[in-house]
Amino acid sequence: MVKRRSYKAAIKKLRPFVKGAVAGTVTAAVFTVIGAFLFNIADAPSGADSVMAYVSLGASAVVCGMFFGGGRGKNGFAWGTLGGLAMFALCFAVTLISGGFTGTEFLPKLISSAVCGCIGGIIGVNIAAER
Repeated sequence: MVKRRSYKAAIKKLRPFVKGAVAGTVTAAVFTVIGAFLFNIADAPSGADSVMAYVSLGASAVVCGMFFGGGRGKNGFAWGTLGGLAMFALCFAVTLISGGFTGTEFLPKLISSAVCGCIGGIIGVNIAAER
């Protein structure tokens, strides 16, 4: 008789990554809407949109890194960095699809999302260790 494999273990291992990607995307969307609302109300200076883009990407990378690192429970530095890079990849894909890619801020955003994700991963592991 053929023994069937249970996919529950694989789903359990992928759960933090899916949750992190969804939470990071929602965070990026919320910060983008808040930025658009603030720009609509106030007369923003010319560089404010770039600053808000960094804030949005950084916050989403921190949240995604927290889920990635906290879900694994160890190696928060590496898993958080991976989470930050995943959020960068998602935002970069949306930028390419929308046609807004200029290439001027590619490397700074890549580095900032990796660093913010790393910080989030370390925080996520520490939160998971307290439970």
